[in-house]
Amino acid sequence: MTDAATPNAEIGGQLFLAHRYARLAGNKALREHHVELRHLGVLGALAETGPVSQRALVDRLQLDKSSMVLIIDELERQGLAERRRNERDRRSYDVHLTAAGRDRLATAERVTEQVMAELLAPLSTADRERLHELLGRFIEHAASRA
Repeated sequence: MTDAATPNAEIGGQLFLAHRYARLAGNKALREHHVELRHLGVLGALAETGPVSQRALVDRLQLDKSSMVLIIDELERQGLAERRRNERDRRSYDVHLTAAGRDRLATAERVTEQVMAELLAPLSTADRERLHELLGRFIEHAASRA
């Protein structure tokens, strides 16, 4: 159990492991839907914002350019997203979410919700709310320092 005397490195290790196990469980559950968690960030951003440049996606999701290119290439191969010339600047391309991408995102969101419900099952509702609040504060602080 973590208390004020718990070394920061131990808490960091627990955060790392929690992320790792949640990611493994999520990707395992999503495999049958031919999508991974790394794709969901891009699909979700496109659903939220509409068509945007790859650069805007890189900035929003804090991914490196080469990773973003690979993810969008994979999404295009599956027909989940497509690059189209920007109407205002014909030199650049925007990434668009396709109808198939929107459907796959909805399915993947249901799957990941189920996975998280299973992973969080040992926690009471109050524990989940507290964890949510603490992680939110941690993320906000960490993001401000990045």
